[in-house]
Amino acid sequence: MALDIVIWPHKVLTTATKPVTDFGPALQTLLDQMAESMKEAEGIGIAANQVGESLRVALVGREDGTSFEIVNPQILEKKEKVTLEEGCLSVPREWEKCPRFHRVKVRYQDRTGEWHELEAEGRLAHVLQHEIDHLDGHVFVDHLSGLKRTLILDRMKKLQKAKSRQKES
Repeated sequence: MALDIVIWPHKVLTTATKPVTDFGPALQTLLDQMAESMKEAEGIGIAANQVGESLRVALVGREDGTSFEIVNPQILEKKEKVTLEEGCLSVPREWEKCPRFHRVKVRYQDRTGEWHELEAEGRLAHVLQHEIDHLDGHVFVDHLSGLKRTLILDRMKKLQKAKSRQKES
């Protein structure tokens, strides 16, 4: 069952998530629900706090259309600054240029708790940075100028009000 995606500036998106310590059935269910939510929203990545769960877990989309799970991820290295067009499921219909790195090295656990290291570049590195930012309590708009952030914030507040009215009807 897909979960609703939280819209920025909801507090769960601006607060660092908690490390996963229990790799039991509840985590497995959450990961499956996150995959459904990402698929339904046609996203290329999703973090747990985007569906209201303050846990350090995300799904990261690969270029071939598949995805993989990262639990308790840490970026170990960043190389080659780039500026990339970026959007977000929690900031719908907004796209802006955002500073990132072309290459990253990440350490993370899978759904069973086993540790992995991954060196990524290009689009995969971009998605990893975006999702790990979410887990650290940051949304891509945090990288933008104050003016752009304020304009987007106004549009997101209007969107939140419209969604609230829909639920009441």
